[in-house]
Amino acid sequence: MKRIPLKVLPDPNQAGGPDIVDYRQVIIAVVRRPLDPQRGVDIEEMRRGIRILDAVDAARGTVLELDDADWEHLLQKLNVMPWALVDRRVMQFIDDMTNPPDAATLNHVWSEAAVAVG
Repeated sequence: MKRIPLKVLPDPNQAGGPDIVDYRQVIIAVVRRPLDPQRGVDIEEMRRGIRILDAVDAARGTVLELDDADWEHLLQKLNVMPWALVDRRVMQFIDDMTNPPDAATLNHVWSEAAVAVG
């Protein structure tokens, strides 16, 4: 089981601006994109994606819980996702998905929020 903090990262160059990286929204975009856009989505990929989307919907608070198979599927999709920009926050998202902490706790989320607020 993987416990992934669902962060919302503001743009450090825009004080209070609308430019944020919301992990929930990025996960949804990654999962909805086919592994092979030329071929489309087969039924197995659709079932696996729906399990992840259901977990995102069911995530209470700020932690996403995925079983190992669903996490592996998310990583597979993450590795083929074309990104539209170069952004440190996107790299942080990728790193957080690839290497989730052993235990995501509220203390972890609060410490991240304190850093973001400054």
